[in-house]
Amino acid sequence: MRKFHIAYLLVFAPVLMGNDTDDYSSAMSALVANSLPVCAENQYLTYASGGLACREVVGAMLNVPDCNKTGQLLTYTKGSEIGVYTCVDKGTESLDAADITLINSTYTKLQSFKTTINSLMPGSKASVAKYCGSYTTPVNGAITGNNGVTGVAGAANLCQTVPACGAGARMCTVYDMYNSVVFGAIPATLAPSWVHMISWQHNSTSQNPTANGLADNCSGFTYPTGDKFWYGTTVEWKTAVTGQKALHFASGPNVVRCSDTKPIACCK
Repeated sequence: MRKFHIAYLLVFAPVLMGNDTDDYSSAMSALVANSLPVCAENQYLTYASGGLACREVVGAMLNVPDCNKTGQLLTYTKGSEIGVYTCVDKGTESLDAADITLINSTYTKLQSFKTTINSLMPGSKASVAKYCGSYTTPVNGAITGNNGVTGVAGAANLCQTVPACGAGARMCTVYDMYNSVVFGAIPATLAPSWVHMISWQHNSTSQNPTANGLADNCSGFTYPTGDKFWYGTTVEWKTAVTGQKALHFASGPNVVRCSDTKPIACCK
């Protein structure tokens, strides 16, 4: 019990110091102790008259029970200026409704943080889109899907009818084709097929309007002719002059016209 008494003093020093001083503030001075007195079983180490002394705590001011029973915990309940200390069996202490609500809401927040953290961890990023097949019926630069929509949404609708692709498929971008080669999802050969590209590499004053990213994708694949001097971009997977397979992208005025008809390269 002596070690417990010493630890207890450190927590409740303001109360104990108040026993021997007229003004609490007057006791707030530096204390240097070269040795500690050895207190009896019924005494506590206290601060008094500028030093440390052993003293019994008497009266109704404070009563700290000795929780000797196995499985009991010393519990403090704020019931007065000082409070009440009791021995409580483990598991019998209850929480009020506000504490329970706070714990539950905090737990919910922690769970949401866990989901966010897991999504940011290495290896948990969303998979990249890769080539899944081609919509083989040739279409021009104004691609209309079975949903009646003309443009990239219409192209996505047609790609979703490709058996190897299904729901979620869309027209490949030039970057999807790069990923397809890197991850081994490219077929042995791929004939020139429409892909989506925005590069602003072949702008001219003849285009209407100019410098807007519409020239190399047939205005979002809504444009089937050539009067606005727009064009599209196609991809091939074939042997290069080096003798090795490589991606061949074609684009530019009089190279890939929006009036040309091509299959659609589909990715998912």
